[in-house]
Amino acid sequence: MKQDIPLVTVIIPVKNGGALLRECLSAVFSQQTDFPYEVLCVDSGSKDDSVDIIRSFPARLLQIDPATFGHGRTRNLAIEHSPTDFVALITQDAVPDNDAWLRELIAPMRDNEQVAGVFGRHKPHAGCIPSEAYMLERHFAHFGADTTLFQIRPGPEGWAHYEANKPYYRFLSDNNAALRRSVWKRIPYRDVEFMEDQLWGADVLEAGYIKAYAPHAVVRHSHNYSPLTQARRAFDEARFHRQYFDPKHLPGFRAMLRDKLHQSKQDVRRLLNDPAESDKLSKAMVMVGRDVGQALGWCLGDRYELLPVGMVRRISQHHELKGDANDPSGASSSLVEHVKQTYQHSLAERGKLGTMTEAIRKAIGHYRQSRQHGLSRTMLDVRRSLRPTPPPTRGWWHAEQYVYIEPPKTPVAPEEPRRVDPNRLVINWVIPPFGRGGGGHMTIFRTIQHLERLGHECRVYVVDSSEMAPEPMRLQSLVHEWFLPIRAPVYHLREEMEPADLVVATSWHTAYPVRASHCAPAKVYFIQDYESAFYSMGAEWQFVEDTYHFGFYGLTAGTWLEKKMREQYGMYARSFPLAVDHSIYYPEPGLKTDKRRIFAYMRPHTTRRGFQLVALALAKVKERFPDAEIHIAGSVLHPSALPVPFVGHGVLDFADLRRVFSMCDVGVCLSFTNYSLLPQEMAACGCPVVEIDVESTRAAYPPGAVVLAPPTVEGLSTEICRLLEDEDHRQKQISAGFTYVRDLSWEKALDQSAEALKEFALHATHQEARPVSLLRSAR
Repeated sequence: MKQDIPLVTVIIPVKNGGALLRECLSAVFSQQTDFPYEVLCVDSGSKDDSVDIIRSFPARLLQIDPATFGHGRTRNLAIEHSPTDFVALITQDAVPDNDAWLRELIAPMRDNEQVAGVFGRHKPHAGCIPSEAYMLERHFAHFGADTTLFQIRPGPEGWAHYEANKPYYRFLSDNNAALRRSVWKRIPYRDVEFMEDQLWGADVLEAGYIKAYAPHAVVRHSHNYSPLTQARRAFDEARFHRQYFDPKHLPGFRAMLRDKLHQSKQDVRRLLNDPAESDKLSKAMVMVGRDVGQALGWCLGDRYELLPVGMVRRISQHHELKGDANDPSGASSSLVEHVKQTYQHSLAERGKLGTMTEAIRKAIGHYRQSRQHGLSRTMLDVRRSLRPTPPPTRGWWHAEQYVYIEPPKTPVAPEEPRRVDPNRLVINWVIPPFGRGGGGHMTIFRTIQHLERLGHECRVYVVDSSEMAPEPMRLQSLVHEWFLPIRAPVYHLREEMEPADLVVATSWHTAYPVRASHCAPAKVYFIQDYESAFYSMGAEWQFVEDTYHFGFYGLTAGTWLEKKMREQYGMYARSFPLAVDHSIYYPEPGLKTDKRRIFAYMRPHTTRRGFQLVALALAKVKERFPDAEIHIAGSVLHPSALPVPFVGHGVLDFADLRRVFSMCDVGVCLSFTNYSLLPQEMAACGCPVVEIDVESTRAAYPPGAVVLAPPTVEGLSTEICRLLEDEDHRQKQISAGFTYVRDLSWEKALDQSAEALKEFALHATHQEARPVSLLRSAR
């Protein structure tokens, strides 16, 4: 090795390594590379001559207390002590098979910056039990003969394929692996007892990185476990696998034993046909015994939550080595205690009769579940349901807007002004949690998609996202499934964001963490509604009001909000119009009938939508037109939620919305604050729109484009009835709606947004004076 700054640190955890440790170190120091590397051994209390062996090589030695050892924890500690760009990980009983091992292992990361980690191939030690050798051969042949890259494809299909093939995707063995240290800084090993490597493999893939398999980076690594030891090890692997991954499938012992015996039959036949093997009968018996032990151990470990605590401890090899300190959650819990607690709680809440009735109801439900999912899966679900619900770990005061409610007190050292490329901006978007059908989120993702088409780079950070999927790639797939495909990664906001040219707050909840961030020189407020009006005068109203004084640049939906932000809050603001996607929203022919149909967008928990006003107005319309059919979308409503019968559609996708709009004679969509997307989309489908007559809607719509009704039950019902009974008036209104939306284009609207963001970025970095129009608006 050259005495230059090393590129790679080879990390070897050690405890009583014996002769294989010397062989391992000798092979590691014999590597032929075009880069310098170093070796770090972490000894956790060896009682043999392991430390002397390590000191006989030019390796660094880190000694730790055996009580502090953990597979993930200790490797994290070792990587912290490794200043190199890459880290190679092997174990004391894994011996590099040739002098190209390290070079081959690091190559995929040197060739591709998106590769976060690599794993290599294992082959058996000399004298290995044949079935172990056959298993290694089958396992690694599954990954291919050439370098293979693993990455979750963006979108729902990519995530579904990952979910269906998780064991294949996530496999990583740090008996023979390497990782990029810059990725490890962001995604360290979890502090777990087993499977720290496969958990890390899953974590980096789910964060959007690539993992590679290097088939020519080979180590010799195998175990000649006895059938009993094999069973105990399988038990521990299965219980930790159940704890960490909790797969839905819970295979039965008979099925597992059948599969194992089938494999044993093939392996024994191969053994008997191999002229190089000796003592075939005893080896065959050990092979079959190991396979039976593997099946039995895995089956029991997969169901460890159903077993008595004493049995778990007696079977577990891990418990024998490490005791109770790191037992999987639930192994030390008492089933009897949980049953008693559940019974007492039910008695206090329901009484004896109610408790008996509830028990019968649940028993019937569990019986039906067992018929569908099997007895073991049902028993596991019952066992978990008996555990007390842990108290919430987060109070309302832990939400991001409250965590950052106080202005930053620590001044940040001024940095050299960031130079931005206005044609390739880097933009961090901070958004609230999202669900299917959110119009505000649709506009955000539509804007991001358009900016990406223009060559800009976007990232998305979600605040208060503890109830959402934990995996970033899953979040991105939900964006694709529920909204639009975007290239931007989607992260949980857990720490400071990556550097950018602009950081964009998209609601008052996100404005506080954006104010606290130092990731970008320009902070922008993407304002789609006047959120102060969502609340009565009180704390939340004040919190929202304060965000309009944070000094952010403003980008608003519509000119009414732009004017309000400028004149009332002194904000430098630009605006863009809400538009319509004509490829989605158009009149779908053949859906109209003689029956009168009314569509209403109703969200009872969204005050600005005027739920009670619309409901009472529809009741009056129904009195006048008893045969009229009322269609409701926007939320799932119980039949008793309205004073009139209705057809509930819940939350619809784009195509279903188009069909409902196209078949209805009148559409009702109210917003007491800023205008929204739906009126444009209804008008584009030939459905005349009734809106509320307030300041914001008068400013948003051209005269006559939609029907503006007085904000009263009588006024709203009168305008709906007039459209239903006066066909000439209805046709004129349909024509006026078409005229209004005909020239609305998201491409034009979002081009305005892109230009505004360029101006903000350039002004914040002093690369261009504030636009004259912007200065005028601030006066």
